[in-house]
Amino acid sequence: MKKRLVWILLAAALAALAFASCFAEGETAEWTVLVYLCGSDLESKYGYASLNLEEISHITYPYYLMPLYTEKDVSTEDSLRDVGRVNILVETGGSSEWHSQDLDIDVFPDALQRWRYNYFPLGVDGEEQAERTFRLMETLPLQSMADPEALTDFLRWGMREFPAKKYALVLWGHGGSAETGLLFDELYDGDLMYQYELQQALRDSGIYLEALIADACQLASLETAWSVRDCAHWLVASEEIVPGEGSAFGDWLQALVNHPALDGEWLGQCICNMTEEKYSNLDNDFFRQTLTWSVIDLTKIDRMVTAFGKMIQVLNNSLIVKPEATRILTRYLLDADRYGDSRQNLRDLGSVLYNPEIVATMDLDLLNEAIDALSDAVVYVSRGSGRTSSRGLSFCYPAGDDPDKLDTYARSFPMPHYLAWLDAISEWEAPEWIYEYMERLPEIDTIEALQVTIEKRMAVDGLPALYFGNTNANVNDIFYTLYGEDPSTGTLQLIGRSDCIMQFSEQMEMLWEADDLLTRPAIEGDFCCMDLVDNSTSPRLYNIPIQINSDIVNLRCGQIISYAQDGTRNVEYEIYGVWEGYDADSDLPNRNVERLAIMAGREYRLLFPLGTDRAGFAYGPTRTVPRALSVKTAQLPAATYCLQYEVRDLFMRTTKLEMIKFTWDGQTITYPDGFTWEGMVEPEWDR
Repeated sequence: MKKRLVWILLAAALAALAFASCFAEGETAEWTVLVYLCGSDLESKYGYASLNLEEISHITYPYYLMPLYTEKDVSTEDSLRDVGRVNILVETGGSSEWHSQDLDIDVFPDALQRWRYNYFPLGVDGEEQAERTFRLMETLPLQSMADPEALTDFLRWGMREFPAKKYALVLWGHGGSAETGLLFDELYDGDLMYQYELQQALRDSGIYLEALIADACQLASLETAWSVRDCAHWLVASEEIVPGEGSAFGDWLQALVNHPALDGEWLGQCICNMTEEKYSNLDNDFFRQTLTWSVIDLTKIDRMVTAFGKMIQVLNNSLIVKPEATRILTRYLLDADRYGDSRQNLRDLGSVLYNPEIVATMDLDLLNEAIDALSDAVVYVSRGSGRTSSRGLSFCYPAGDDPDKLDTYARSFPMPHYLAWLDAISEWEAPEWIYEYMERLPEIDTIEALQVTIEKRMAVDGLPALYFGNTNANVNDIFYTLYGEDPSTGTLQLIGRSDCIMQFSEQMEMLWEADDLLTRPAIEGDFCCMDLVDNSTSPRLYNIPIQINSDIVNLRCGQIISYAQDGTRNVEYEIYGVWEGYDADSDLPNRNVERLAIMAGREYRLLFPLGTDRAGFAYGPTRTVPRALSVKTAQLPAATYCLQYEVRDLFMRTTKLEMIKFTWDGQTITYPDGFTWEGMVEPEWDR
């Protein structure tokens, strides 16, 4: 309510300014807003693009300016164009099916179409009447919306046909990091536009945007900002996964129509605040908690990139001069807040710079310069309750990714020192041009101080555990995977994957063992597969595979760990809704977490992926979806199980240890005859 009141008061205070500016230039509009609406599966499956079109369809001309139109001839399309202070243009495509029929918008899936939204009042029989409609301006042959030439042509058309003092581009669709891309076109086998292609599309258009608005996931990044810095003044985007409902389209466009004389920074703050308010009123706890939006001044981004590059040079020098310091510096990168289940490798830049321990190893002048550069570039941030430490700008840390993704990243963000670091810690071979600027770094495999030793030990509670000795600082994560064995076929069924907990040996040495191995989560009394996807957030995020009707999806589940005053550890679970996960081809996150209540009454079955490669499923009993599901922990049922440990080092390399088979009768663990768990393990790293 308070935010709504603020915007009402702001509208009243600025009405006079808007009134005075609206007709100053005659034919040239104040703004032309170009909405590049790549519908993808977001439209064909859920109708989210049409939902945003519906929001736009409620925009009206400001009530305090309507009397002026009675003195003007607004009977023709040309005169409507002349008096329009904000042009709203939309290009549709990229989806196999559209759901806009109720809006009287006949969107063709087999063509690109350009629309102009008309919100002007028309005189009818001497009375004012608002005619709000989308007018089809052009129909073009079908083309991938991920093709940079398609975007360039749309921008050129908008500038030519609807010139304005200021331009805004809205990129609507899927998004991801600089190694994956954006604007997933489902009509062209999931074609993606990479960030270097976005840069080229904007440059080729000749446009300079007052604001680039990314209504797509995870584009508030250093790499995105650097890519578009020459073509736009302000970037408005999110570090996190953007909900399918998108930004508060209708509200912020209405604000712009009301006050067209104002600039991109003001517009960006409108988008942040109004979108936060939109989700505060929606029944979706997950997106309400994880929402982030920020306004980034692209004229200041070069300073931030320079400061980031100098910090990476410090990291590079440590690899040459003092490898032990590399552990500490790398840890700052790894411990930074992560976004989007970590699959996009995005980390909040501010959580690196504001890490209280960084002052011990980083030059203070360099650190202060980086902090000042970040504060200078990010002028506004809106945060959900689960992202309160977000500073509004992320960076991609693609250590451990496959070479193809790193090739894409190098083209999108060609920073020599950073790419040389990624070359040194991965199997990727950086392009040779990098070493025209600097010397090649030593490979981490050749540096003894950065290696990991693994020793198998039995813990005092009788469970197999791992000991790393003085190389513990080189380890980033220790996970375990638990499988159940089908007694008739020997097939393994995934019971869950989680991380390990630290215990102490009788000699007070740190051991790592499976956390809550014999106590498993159950839904309404049925044991489920709880698969860890992100252990860096609070709550920690898990997926529970499930089949609803014929659709295979995931329950999005948060794990909340708390401690009582006596040190007792409490674990609780909360189900946020149903999530489809990541697209198999693009690795882009789905923007939809559907509330469970919407699916109430449908049939569901819990799923258990089969084998270590998760090929196929075993099925739990058929149940009916209630309005809410409760997750409680219970003792693991008596059966035969297999346990496997997985170690990830500081450079995101992983090694899996041998499978441990055991039988649990409800009270005691029994291992096969001859089983031993001791001795050293030689890591076989897999990136």
